[in-house]
Amino acid sequence: MHPTKIRYYFQAINSTILGVILVFILTAGITTSFFSLKLSSNYVSNFLKDVDSTNLYYEIFRSENHFFPETTSSGLSFSKLFFQVATNIKLDDTRTLLGRELPLLTFYHTDIIVAENGTTIANLPYESTPSEEILKNPKEANEESIEKEQTEEKENTKPIQVAKTKKVFIYQTHNIESYLPLLKNATNPDDAISADPRVNVVSLGSKLTSLLQKEGIGVEHDKTNFNQKLLDRKWSYSSSYTMSKEVVKEAVVSNDDLTYLIDIHRDSSRRQATTTTINGKSYARLVFVIGQANKNYEKNTEFAKKLNNKLKEKYPGISRGILGKAKTEGNGIYNQDFSNKAILLEVGGVDNNQAELKRTMEAFADVFSEVYWEENNATEQ
Repeated sequence: MHPTKIRYYFQAINSTILGVILVFILTAGITTSFFSLKLSSNYVSNFLKDVDSTNLYYEIFRSENHFFPETTSSGLSFSKLFFQVATNIKLDDTRTLLGRELPLLTFYHTDIIVAENGTTIANLPYESTPSEEILKNPKEANEESIEKEQTEEKENTKPIQVAKTKKVFIYQTHNIESYLPLLKNATNPDDAISADPRVNVVSLGSKLTSLLQKEGIGVEHDKTNFNQKLLDRKWSYSSSYTMSKEVVKEAVVSNDDLTYLIDIHRDSSRRQATTTTINGKSYARLVFVIGQANKNYEKNTEFAKKLNNKLKEKYPGISRGILGKAKTEGNGIYNQDFSNKAILLEVGGVDNNQAELKRTMEAFADVFSEVYWEENNATEQ
């Protein structure tokens, strides 16, 4: 065979082998990238939530039958939709373009499910991570504020009703979150931290428990000092939900009647965003947070909407709305996989005082009790 032809054949064989290798490399790269994406139902639905399902079906049908009349709407871009799902990027949303490059921008990725008065991307609630120093040396309580609260509590003589079953579980994952007006020598927002259950969010859990029990609702209130347990195990503050999950799991396993799970927190925002006035009295505002990385996401959202709608009706302005958080924006689950009526409730911010917090818990207890008895037909009393 002529040397030129032999050289040609060898080049062809080499090119073929190289081409096969490149195909395998490209296939492996695409496969790895594709499956590394978190294509959960929540992930996909987040990108499809703005898509009109009727229009989507219409466009798919028309792509197979070109004689089908064109829709009067602006149409649907399949290439844009595929690009969004494949890359987790929306070209019209700068948060998805820069979120990975600018870490602080991921804070604004929170999904605003229901936006009430004044709630925008610019003033979303957030939880600051306390310094190691304040975690080990939390602030002491302002005894004057405690005495005033105890005096007012004694004046409320409505007796507690003993319920046959306990369906409500109240706990506080970030139990040391507190409020500046309730603390001694505390002015820095980052110092609104206390291990004293009389002035941190555990006190709100106790207040809510008492109010619901007086309405005949069975409540189990957990007062675990999760921060101390973290310190004892030498775990970081970011492991708080891992710690509280142990308690929640034990509770629901030991009592399968527990249906309503309420995790009480405090927002780190300042007074302007966390306070409102209703009938001449100031209230701490509430925010519902729903984890979007668990199987009960949609049911929990429905329950939060039910509470939010009643709050809006009876106490206009007290709610800041409902927020959804995926795994990339925090824990993403918040122990809400244990029930389809589980919520995380942010109560006020660092500047709210005792009176405002008390009024808000009374308002929430009023609405929650109403929803509870509607769902349980008032047959347990």
